[in-house]
Amino acid sequence: MNLKTLPNNNQSNVRMQRRSKVDLLLGVSFIITMIILSFAFDIEFVESLYQLTRDHEDWELDELIFSFLWIAITATIYGIRRVLDIRTINKEITFHAYYDSITGLPNRSLAQYQLEKSLYSAQRSSLTICVIFLDLDNFKDVNDTYGHDSGDLLIKKVGKRLASIVRNNEIVARLGGDEFLIIAEFPKNSANIQTLISRIETCREEPFDINGISISVGFSIGVALSPQHGTSVHELMVAADSAMYEAKRNKLISACYYTDEIGKKIVERYRLSSQLKQAIKSNNLYLVYQPIVCSVSGDIKGYEALTRWNLDGTHINPEVIISLAEDIGVSEDFFEWLLNTALQESALFVGYGQFIAINVSVRQFLDTSFLSNTKHIIDKHLGCNIEFEITESSLIVDFKETINKINALSALNVKVMIDDFGTGYSSLSRLKHLNVDKIKIDREFLSDACHDPKSAKIYEAIVDIAHKLDINVVAEGIETLEQRAFLKQFNPIYMQGYLFQKPQISREQTPEHIIRKMVIDH
Repeated sequence: MNLKTLPNNNQSNVRMQRRSKVDLLLGVSFIITMIILSFAFDIEFVESLYQLTRDHEDWELDELIFSFLWIAITATIYGIRRVLDIRTINKEITFHAYYDSITGLPNRSLAQYQLEKSLYSAQRSSLTICVIFLDLDNFKDVNDTYGHDSGDLLIKKVGKRLASIVRNNEIVARLGGDEFLIIAEFPKNSANIQTLISRIETCREEPFDINGISISVGFSIGVALSPQHGTSVHELMVAADSAMYEAKRNKLISACYYTDEIGKKIVERYRLSSQLKQAIKSNNLYLVYQPIVCSVSGDIKGYEALTRWNLDGTHINPEVIISLAEDIGVSEDFFEWLLNTALQESALFVGYGQFIAINVSVRQFLDTSFLSNTKHIIDKHLGCNIEFEITESSLIVDFKETINKINALSALNVKVMIDDFGTGYSSLSRLKHLNVDKIKIDREFLSDACHDPKSAKIYEAIVDIAHKLDINVVAEGIETLEQRAFLKQFNPIYMQGYLFQKPQISREQTPEHIIRKMVIDH
């Protein structure tokens, strides 16, 4: 893209250019004036000056006149150089203002400017403007594992590969972080849009060589079209961004087109965000508890506390609540409410030797005040038996810090359970270093293991490794007798699922003997 076509309204640039042009004009004017004067007189001007200075050597006019002449010539040369230098500086400033320093691709400002031009052109033609948001999957894992320099190198190589697949009427830009934007113009109802998406998807087929390490990267792609999904830069950017996050949530698809349904989800999320902060303050949230049962005795060994929010008759899932709390910056307030409420209520029904399990998000666990806040709260509830459930993704962000925090929690008599085990990153290689009490195997493994021999072997291997490391296993998501029968071979383990009891509020917990009878009878 030609830098001359870019907007450049910087007042300092304009002022510097104007001054340099004035300096150049003055120098040239002086020289021209001297030349004109030499022709205007009947006598030879320079010779007359020379003779005058010879007759009046004490005046030293010859030195004075020629000094002015050299000054004028020097000023002219300086002015020319200054104009050229300023032009070069302006090009550099413009490049840094509109191009990404890592990839050399257009940045967000230039992409929005170009999109605005394309939308204006499309109003006078029958073109469809396609806006594609692209986000790298698990890019943070690369930064945390290999360092930010490797992350930058990966971004650079992804940008280069994307730039290699775009055509004349297409632009690829880096918005920042691990997000890229592609803008393209197509005839209306053109099938070439899907062709472009296919070209983008080919960029992830080959792994990237990052300092001798082969790294494969997936993309989440969101697509918005004009005029169907918006006619302004803001509308299209929001639509494509929303579609991209929908693709990231739905792991079965890599490219998602914006729909009205996605837009409604975004509006609903904004609505919930605006009300959650007040819900935490006014105690409109509440907890339900699901028992965790021993596979041998049938005894209830603990309960998992799960957050619920009844908003105008709609029950909001705990995953949504935690995500919203982090988005609006009330994650710490939410955790304090959760821990305080769980300890107060569980004191009414949790028996001797039983524990209360509380989910802790990645952001909460990594918060610098997490340990101090935890200690402050549990000091008010003596004798409580707490286990924090943390996801595998918490482990890889800063593994050394994770080890230190788990050890610090152990000193507070707080145990740690790894949730969703098997879905994260290199957990088996790290498990031996962690002072954890339990792992909770992700429910998807159990669902597959009952029908797939390979999945069953994986499940068996995970349980075997955990037991050899003196780590207890919790099998979650048990909903059928078939799944219960499959788990009998792994005794002793802990079990949790709708087969035994759905999550209930504290005063409605099923008596322990009913749980025992159900397990033993089946």
